[in-house]
Amino acid sequence: MIPAHQIAAGSFVTAEIAGAAVLCLKVERHGRDFLNHYLIPLGADGDRRALSLVYIDPDQPLVPVTGATLVFGDSAATFPDVGDAFATPKGAYLKLRDDPKAQKVFAYVDLATGLIRPRMDRQSQGVVSWKVEAG
Repeated sequence: MIPAHQIAAGSFVTAEIAGAAVLCLKVERHGRDFLNHYLIPLGADGDRRALSLVYIDPDQPLVPVTGATLVFGDSAATFPDVGDAFATPKGAYLKLRDDPKAQKVFAYVDLATGLIRPRMDRQSQGVVSWKVEAG
């Protein structure tokens, strides 16, 4: 197990959430004077419309998962909803619910870097299907 602050944003990890080991994507939000660490639980329940950021302590132990990758498929010219990946001129993003304590309702994760960005859906070029494949 490795502390969260030592794991790069955009990495797949296994974390203990509500007493169960869950596959997650580790992401980060950089602020002017802070760096917050979050997980996106990608559990097997399949409810992508419930995807949200889960704040974690920087020292929370996580288990890195090797070989897992995001695989993109077909695209559709629709506006992204929670749980959708979408293309922009700057790359692919995932739209999800923000941390309940945040001032914003939605968060947008740059899938290339694992960093949280503001309002990227304004530049959406369409929704892209996605899945996680184990390596």
